[in-house]
Amino acid sequence: MFLRLYLLLALLLLAACSGRGSDWPSLSPRPGEVSPMVPRNVAGQQRCPGSAAADRDCGQPQAAVAAPLLPPPEAPPSAAAVVAELAVLEARVAEVEAAAVPARKTLAAAEVAANGAGPESAQAAALAVASSRLASVLQPLQSVGFRVEALIALTAEASDREAYAARLASLTIRIAALDPQ
Repeated sequence: MFLRLYLLLALLLLAACSGRGSDWPSLSPRPGEVSPMVPRNVAGQQRCPGSAAADRDCGQPQAAVAAPLLPPPEAPPSAAAVVAELAVLEARVAEVEAAAVPARKTLAAAEVAANGAGPESAQAAALAVASSRLASVLQPLQSVGFRVEALIALTAEASDREAYAARLASLTIRIAALDPQ
């Protein structure tokens, strides 16, 4: 009885393995899944066998024109443009300097008041507010500092740099003096 059952099971398994003459199911990629950028090597075949070379891109790869990695460098700005931009940046630094003095005084007073107070007291809250206010007053310095550094880099090799080099240096010193860190 068990022998017949084993024989029937073996016949069913063999029948399942017999092919119908088609290649389904296959593990090869479907036509929409094949990328022309990925070379496919089929086992037992060369990459470009005989007449199939016309169907596939098996010739010498065409050299693609590479785009430049970096854009061409900017020409250094003229001395007049740098001086005009420095005037705008100096005005912004002067505004920050004027607003920073009272904000620093308020922060110092809040630090003295919160020195002995608890972490959840009104004095500690006033200290947090004063610290935030000073940070918001000093925030424009960051963009001014970045622009001054960019101007220094852009004009490093300019022939007329002497006309504004001292102003760039003094502006850098003023920004560093205002920076709380």
